[in-house]
Formats: sequence, structure tokens, C-alpha cells
Amino acid sequence: MARELKAEQSNTFIRPLAGLGGVAPLGPDWFKRAIEAPFEDGAVDVKGARITYSVWGEAGRPGLLFVHGGRAHRNWWRPFAPFLATQFRVAAFDLSGMGDSGWRERYSLDLLVDEVFAVSEAAGLMEHGRPLVVGHSFGGWVTLAAVEREGARLAGAVIIDSPIGLPDPDEGYTISKANTDKPNAHRANRVYGSLAEPISRFRFLPNQPCEHLFLADFIAREGLKKAPLEGGGEGWVWKFDPAQGRNFDIQFARDLFLAARCPLAFIYGEDSQFAQGDGFSHLKNRASGRSPFIVVPAAHHHLMMDQPLAFVAVLRTLLSCWPVRVGV
Repeated sequence: MARELKAEQSNTFIRPLAGLGGVAPLGPDWFKRAIEAPFEDGAVDVKGARITYSVWGEAGRPGLLFVHGGRAHRNWWRPFAPFLATQFRVAAFDLSGMGDSGWRERYSLDLLVDEVFAVSEAAGLMEHGRPLVVGHSFGGWVTLAAVEREGARLAGAVIIDSPIGLPDPDEGYTISKANTDKPNAHRANRVYGSLAEPISRFRFLPNQPCEHLFLADFIAREGLKKAPLEGGGEGWVWKFDPAQGRNFDIQFARDLFLAARCPLAFIYGEDSQFAQGDGFSHLKNRASGRSPFIVVPAAHHHLMMDQPLAFVAVLRTLLSCWPVRVGV
């Protein structure tokens, strides 16, 4: 019995929605209001790929852009964007190869930075001046790449729980190197016969527990689309391109955290596997005295899913007093 209970707990840890049978759990009132808040959808072509985005808040307000993590989508931000839309013109978009955006034959970090600025312009985030960018995990790397390349066009950048290692004295912060020895071949995403099956298999990467099942269920459903089954009829498939994120370099200059081209801020989950080790300590030391560095208690890597209202409070408080504007 103890072994069976342990196995059940382990499965729930890895796949938090496994025991629900595809039934959507009820969410609290704040979640329902956020999901039902009015927003507009749009799209912009970026070098051959159609990039989709959603936008909240009145035109003419300061701009704020959310960038999601790997194999995620813009609707990860939908429960949170309305909380910022009273102060900002807020947009969230699907990186190419993810969500409802188009797929590419080849991906590069430079193309993803092009998408950041193209969406910022198309969504009206630059009408009030330079926008802020908030990126989680892989999206934090994209955000840092935008800072490194064209940070002067940004008011500030918030990095949320992106793993950053120790820099190489010659190469700087090398996150990922392209593997040019292997072709960019990949398997197609599996088509499931029912909606309940992929939802029950949904899991966070890296694995973590999730008490707020209504959030996990929402992002799982929004990450699926209909697709034809091999034997006829319709099934469901994950939206992301399995080849996205492979075979391109992610590398930042050695002095990025000492001399960034715009203000930086950092938010990490206290229980995240990326909030420990020499790389994390090095990043904290680099940020000390230069950048706000916030650690959210009782939160893992996907900290907005662990502590959603705390995440909103942290972000709203941070953006109410940072970046510091002199002479305004």
C-alpha cells in the first residue's frame, strides 16, 4: 500500500492533471475575472513567420511585453496580464514554433529578438516610449539577447528564473551551443484520440508540484490544437514545433550583467533548481547594487503557477518604482 501511494504521489508530481480524467477544475474568482478580461488578438509577419500576440490595456500607456518559456505559449500570461493592464499597454506573444505562431525551417536567437521588437511595435507598446520586457525561463534568454543587441530600445528587462551558469573567461555566458554534427531532424508531435489524454499527460519542465490545478489545466488546454488522426477523424496535438530551440547558439557577452544596455531586474523561485549553485551565486553578486533581485518563497521554477498572486504583487510593486527615472 505504501509503495502504491508513493507511486501515485510521484505520478501527481510529474503529471499534476493525471487524476482528473480531463475534467477542468474550478478556479477562484480572480482567475475567472482575469481570463474573461477583454483583450485583442493580432499577428505580424517576421521574416516569413506569422507571429501571433494578444494585447490588454489602453493604447498610449507605457508598453509591457511578456515572453514565455520553452514549449509554452502566450496564454501562460493570460491569467496575469490584466493585473498589469491598468498601468500598462500589455502584450504577450507566441515565439515562432510555439503556440499559434508559424514554424520555421531554421530557428535562431536573433530571429526571436526580431519577433520581440516586431510585436512591440505592432501591438502599440512603443507609442509611449521604450517598452519593458518580462521573460520567463527560455523567454528570459530571449529577453537578455534583446538587451544585448538593442537594449537602448528598451526601458528595462525582467528575467524570471532563467538558468544562468558561470561565465567562461573567454566566451562569456554560453547557455547552449549549436550541434552542427547532427541534422535538424525530429519526430512529429503525437496526435491523441481525445482531449483528456494529452491533458492528463501534461507536465512542467523541469518537473515540479502544482497545487493550483486550474492554472495547469488552463495552459495545457491552450497548448493543444485539433489535428487529423491517421485512421480518419480528428484528434489533438501539442502546438509546439519539436525542432524549435535546437541547433542554435545562446551566448551572452561577458559584461552583460555589469554593463547592460538597459536596466535589469531578476525574479527567482526559492525552491527552483536554478536558484542554487555557483552560477546563481555569481549572478546575485553581479546584480548586487545594480539590479533588483527578488526571490519568491515557496516557489519552484514556474513560480507564477506556484504563487500566482504573490507573483502579481511582486511584479506590480517592482514596476511601480523601477526602473528609476531621473528628471521625470
